[in-house]
This record gives sequence, C-alpha cells and structure tokens, in this order.
Amino acid sequence: MKLRSRFVLTLLAITVVLIVPAVSALFALRELQNVAAQLRIRDTEATAILGRIHTGLEELDYAHSNHVVLWNISRDTALYWRGQTDTAAARVAAELRTLSSRPRASEAFRGAALRATSQFSRLHGAIREEQSRLERGVADPNTEFRQSVVVPAFDAMEHSLEPIARTINQEGEDKVRRAQEVANRATTTTLLALAAALLVTLALGAWLTRGVLRPVSELRQGMAHVAEGDFAPEIRVPTARPDEIGDLARSFTSMADRLAELDRLKAEFVSVASHEIKTPLSVIRGYVSLLADGIYGEVNEVQKKTLGAVNDQTDRLTRLVHRLLDISRFEAGGGRLELRRINVRDFLQELVSGFQVLAYQNGIDFRVDVADDLPVNVVGDADRLNEVLGNLLSNAFKFTRRGGTIHLVAQRDGANIRVKVADTGVGIPADKLPHIFEKFYQVDNEAQPRSVGSGLGLAIAREIVEAHGGTISAASEPGRGTTFTMVIPDRPPSAKGGDLLPHG
Repeated sequence: MKLRSRFVLTLLAITVVLIVPAVSALFALRELQNVAAQLRIRDTEATAILGRIHTGLEELDYAHSNHVVLWNISRDTALYWRGQTDTAAARVAAELRTLSSRPRASEAFRGAALRATSQFSRLHGAIREEQSRLERGVADPNTEFRQSVVVPAFDAMEHSLEPIARTINQEGEDKVRRAQEVANRATTTTLLALAAALLVTLALGAWLTRGVLRPVSELRQGMAHVAEGDFAPEIRVPTARPDEIGDLARSFTSMADRLAELDRLKAEFVSVASHEIKTPLSVIRGYVSLLADGIYGEVNEVQKKTLGAVNDQTDRLTRLVHRLLDISRFEAGGGRLELRRINVRDFLQELVSGFQVLAYQNGIDFRVDVADDLPVNVVGDADRLNEVLGNLLSNAFKFTRRGGTIHLVAQRDGANIRVKVADTGVGIPADKLPHIFEKFYQVDNEAQPRSVGSGLGLAIAREIVEAHGGTISAASEPGRGTTFTMVIPDRPPSAKGGDLLPHG
C-alpha cells in the first residue's frame, strides 16, 4: 500500500470514528428536543385548556344562578343571564371538544376527556331542564330539583376534570423520565463511542507510526551512520516493501553500497599512490645525498643549503606518505597492531622524558600525574600508542604559549586506562571541534598557521585508539585551552585469547 493511500485511509478512518459519536449525540439531542417541545407545547396547551374549562364552568354556574334567581324578579335581566349561560356552555363544550381531539394523546387521556364531555352533556341537560321548569312555572330558585340535580351535576363535572389533570401530570412525568433516560443513554453512548474512537485512533496512530515513522527513523539513523563513515549500517527496513518507504530503503542500500565501494577504491588508490611515491622519493633523497657529498663535483655553501632544504622537504613528503599509508590501511581494515605487554610507568616515563627539555626551552609548566592504582602492565602496540600520545603532546606544546601549563594524567577507569592531556593554549572554537579528527582538517589560529601540519595526526590517532578498542575525544574553550581524553582497555579485544609478541 502506498503512503498516500495509507494516510488517506487513516484520515478517513479517524473521521468516521469521530463522526459516529457526533451523529449519536445529534440523534439524542433531537429526541430530547422533541420531548422538550411536547412538554412545552402539548402539555402546556392541555393544561391551559383545562384551566379555561374550569373558568368556563365557574362562569356557567354564575350565569345560570343569576338566571334562576332573577327569573321571578326581572324577566329581562334573567333572559340576559340565560344568554350568558348559553354562551358559557358553548365555550366549555368547545374547549372539551378541543381537549378530546388532542393529537397523539394517550388512551387514558382520551378516556378521561370523553367521560368529562359526557358528564358536561348531562350537566348541560340538567341546566336546560331547570330553565324549562322555570319558564313553565313548575319550579322556583329553591326547588328540590336544583339541589338534587343541578348542583350535584356541577360537582360531578368538577370531579370528572380531575382525571384529566392527573393524566396530564402523569404524561409530563413520563416525558421527563423519558428525557432523563435519553440523556443518560446519550451520555453513555457518547462516552463509549469516544472511548472506542480513542482506541481506534491510537491503533491507527500505532499502525501509521510502525508503518511510516519507525522506518523513516531507521533510515535517518542509517544516514547518520553513513555520514560518520560507516557504509554498512544495519537498518530494519525491508527493501521488498512496495511503497515509497521500500523505494527509499532500496535507494539507501544502493547508495551505501556505492559509497562503500568508492571508499574502498579511494583507500586503495591512496595506498597504491603512496606506495608508488616512496620509490622516487628514495631516489631523490639518494641523489641529493650524493650531490651534497660532492660525488658529482664540488658544491658551494649556497648549493649545500639548497640541497639541505630539498632533503628536508623530501623527508617531510616521505613522512606524509607514511601517514597516508597508515590511515588508508586502518580505514581499509588492514591496520596491523603489534600487541605486546607494556609496562605502563616505563612507557609513560620514556614518552614524557623527550618533552621535558621542550617544556624547559619554551617556559611551559609540564606536569605528569600517574595514579597509584594504575595496572603495571597493559596490552597494546607501544609504538602506535606512543605515536598517539606523542601527537597529543606535540599539539599541546605547539599551541601553548610561554608561561602556560600542560598536564598529563593517567588513571584507572574500571577495566580501562584513561589518559588526559590538558593544556592552557589557544583552544579550539566550538563549531570546529567536531571536525578535528577528520582527515586533512586544520584549525586556523594565531599560534600556528594552517600550512604547518598535514591534518592527518589526529585522524591517525583516532584510528589507532579505535583499533585498540578505545575512544578518543576532545573538549576545548577558546582562549583557555584544550583537553584530549584517550580511553583504552587494558587488553584490546583483538588480543583476547590470542598470542602476544614477546615483551620488548
């Protein structure tokens, strides 16, 4: 699967996962809105109708009572209240019809409304019967008919409205309970959906990380190894992958192989070229010696001085050739160490003795501290280690002014030997410090111009120390000095279980 497809599918999946709880919440919200609308509109409207019915019954009772009481006093006024009675009765009847036809009402509500309507019909019939009796002169306001029929009919009508009120209240409570259940269900559903969305998102993120970010990190680390000169880094990215990561892995492997081959060819070329240069240099040195000795004729002082300069430069070029051969052998894995048992204290004493005179001549305080717990013997190539420490001390004296200090410290570091060379010289800028162990790299400073050295000393020192299974590093502060630290095991890995050359 291509990376674009992988990203698109991941985004779509995350979108779907996030939409599901959102849609669920929207449906729950809509259901809650419907319940709220019913509570706000339908139940409120039914309660209002019920209130108007109560008011209408009170008006009906009042108008009918006035009609009965005033019948024998003022017929015209009595007839007015009869009209008010009919009007009030018509309003109550209309409200009851509206209540009975309430849409989506429950069976209990419809039954209560029908019973109230039936009771109102009986009440209205009793009122009309009493009105008829008054008009026929059969009854008066205090007749038994009113007390035994009309008044009980009003009471019965009031009682018939109570089930409607209870039904409205019950329906309201049911809707509130339903709304609570919907809210609880929506909350639970939303939380579960969000939890599922989180798990799915984490799974998709892990899938995407494992499929994309981890291989990219592996390739980045591989590039870092290549940048440091390791052209065979181990990367756990299958080159058979059909996506862009697989293309990168194949390109990276091809690039590393080509760089390794180029590095091998370069080292081989340097080795061959350096070896071939040695012969003509030897011939040149021989002829210069013969000329200086006067074999081919008398040589004056100016010519001798010139021949001496040529001889010096020939020696310098020869040393450079040897250095190139050394570093090319180490880089090609062919640098050979002649491992012997080395008496540490004798080795260090012999090393520093040659620098004591140089320290005295340059007015430099040269101190050497050898820890008491240092082992008596270590295994290593004495000549090569002498070359490393000699190079570090030479650089220290080269870049330390008169009156400065150079301090060599040797101490035990677990199973290792740690040697420090610290000076109070000109120091190395922070931006140049990471490059000082690279071939041909030189730092410009006021103490020594760039052209004095070859830029190979520290590169060879690193190769020798690493061939011993150790490390070498540097710390510096411009204007305050530099400290080189070499850490080597008391017995290199290549010497474990192997034969050693005789101690010499």
